[in-house]
Amino acid sequence: MTSPDRPAGAMPADRPTLSALHIVTQVTGFAIGTALLAWCIVKAIGSADLDRLRQADPGLVTTMIVVSALSMLCAGTSFWLALRPARQLAWGVHQAVNAMATLVNYAPVRLGVPSRFVYHMGVDGMGAWLVAGWVATVGACTLSALAGMTCGAMVGVCAIDMLGLGATASIIAGLVCGVAATETCLWLVGLVRHVPLVAGKLGGAESMLASRASLRLVAATRFADFAMFAARAWCAARILDLPLDTQQILLMALAGYIVSYNPLGRLGFREATMAFVASRLAGETGLDVGVAFAQLALVESAGEALASIPLGSIGGSWCGLRILRARRVQRAPSAP
Repeated sequence: MTSPDRPAGAMPADRPTLSALHIVTQVTGFAIGTALLAWCIVKAIGSADLDRLRQADPGLVTTMIVVSALSMLCAGTSFWLALRPARQLAWGVHQAVNAMATLVNYAPVRLGVPSRFVYHMGVDGMGAWLVAGWVATVGACTLSALAGMTCGAMVGVCAIDMLGLGATASIIAGLVCGVAATETCLWLVGLVRHVPLVAGKLGGAESMLASRASLRLVAATRFADFAMFAARAWCAARILDLPLDTQQILLMALAGYIVSYNPLGRLGFREATMAFVASRLAGETGLDVGVAFAQLALVESAGEALASIPLGSIGGSWCGLRILRARRVQRAPSAP
């Protein structure tokens, strides 16, 4: 389905561009993230015993790659679910575009969101405001899920440390609180479409915000995505045979998962956060991190890269060919 005022494949003239401030911010964030990643690498290889890495269980390594691929499917599905009330695109298209966006987010300037604009405006004929509202809807659902996860984790920890409840009771309490907090946030997200300043600029995205069922499903995919993230962290901890229990791994994974959405960039920030939080959970003090926990953060990140780089390359190649084809259609002379 394309816009009625221009042919399919025509590249729109109102494509959004990156501002100088955005580029400077992203490059600065990339530099900081690279420094943090280098710090983790130095800690991980300094006087470290790498035998456990060399003798890693192939089953655990395979599991890390599989859950990383499933995580990408969850992310692509969240965009598919969010758009359905407004537009219908094939599920596979969303997966390819999401794979491309995941890959280009490794660049010094995060290009995941801009790449979505380029593809969907150029190939699918969407308006800029519709894509912006769509991306914002997914972002709002993501923040709602993150808020629910954080509240749930806090309640779960308090249930054990302060109330003396068992692990099962703390998990139930955390889940109930997490769902309640997420539902509250999604209710607020649904009200945004009534704000006069926003209503006139949704470009068709109001139907996405009006669908409570769709918003809930998008948030649910973020919970599933986190489950894949936590499973990958658990595999990394088992590969290194670290003294972290399931609760500690979940808390470490949650910290890393939240930080991965920071606006400065993906590279380095997550690894440093996970290494630091794991060290604190293991009883270490000060600002430094242990060698084993730096290794843990890097192994977890590598497990993701082993899936995201090849899948992103495939998806990016497919999307790139579609974009080039659309541009050729635009440049072709119109028939008399």
